[in-house]
Amino acid sequence: MTENAIAYCGLVCSFCCSDGKCSCKSENNCGKRLSPQGCYQYTCCTAKGINGCWECSDFPCDRDMLAPDKIKIRAFVQCIKEDGMKEFIGYLEQNEKDGIVYHRSGILGDYDLPNENEVLNLLRRTK
Repeated sequence: MTENAIAYCGLVCSFCCSDGKCSCKSENNCGKRLSPQGCYQYTCCTAKGINGCWECSDFPCDRDMLAPDKIKIRAFVQCIKEDGMKEFIGYLEQNEKDGIVYHRSGILGDYDLPNENEVLNLLRRTK
């Protein structure tokens, strides 16, 4: 997995697409397909010239990030911000090898937990 597999919001878009190329940082730009306005994080990060929300001093912003259904996104961004992209990718890869599933059915998987600390603990369980 490369850094380009991680979307501006912290999600691992390449896990969603069967060819592994779906990412807002690739030519597929799935954020544009999600809504007519596109993805807020994509628009914001590219306008600021940053690689993702983890580089933003406004994280977590009151735009999308504070919504109750964005727990995984906030935890992933926090993990990248605190531990770095390389460690984050390492956590995901090791967890995948150990049977932690990103998506089980639809978009829900093992990282879809009730709060950010539980998601962070699952990510960092190999520490």
